Amino acid sequence: MQKILISVASLCLAAASGFAQKADVKAIYTSAQADAGRAAYEKTCGRCHTLSLMGRHGNPDERPEIHSLSEADRKFIEDYGGVVPPLAGKAFLQNWGSKSVAQLVARFQEAKFAFTAAGLTDDEDIVRITAYVLRVNGAKPGSQPLTRATNAIVKSVVE
Repeated sequence: MQKILISVASLCLAAASGFAQKADVKAIYTSAQADAGRAAYEKTCGRCHTLSLMGRHGNPDERPEIHSLSEADRKFIEDYGGVVPPLAGKAFLQNWGSKSVAQLVARFQEAKFAFTAAGLTDDEDIVRITAYVLRVNGAKPGSQPLTRATNAIVKSVVE
């Protein structure tokens, strides 16, 4: 009987430990990273992808208003037919849900060239922006900071 109780207790501890580890895997950025990412996003990516992260679809209520953007930003948006993909919501998750967070960081890094004039010169801002995008999509913060090498699958941290 005692062996059975020890076995059951061991299984419970193993299950609890596995649950705790699984929960930690979902918490892949810190609140401070996401807060700093929001500020960086709003002065850079948010110009085209909008402050709501829902992208541009040519609607007059999109913010910031297109007429308030620089000529270069307006031309960039115009070159894409006035449509800029969302960084939040169902369409974003359809495009990025099965990819790793490291791939998302790399994609944002590729897009960085357009933002040096807006003050995005710190490469860590790309990581912080990624943390903010993940937060907006439902990911929860934790104690471990996001890095360029974070290999968690996007969908696994936001659902």
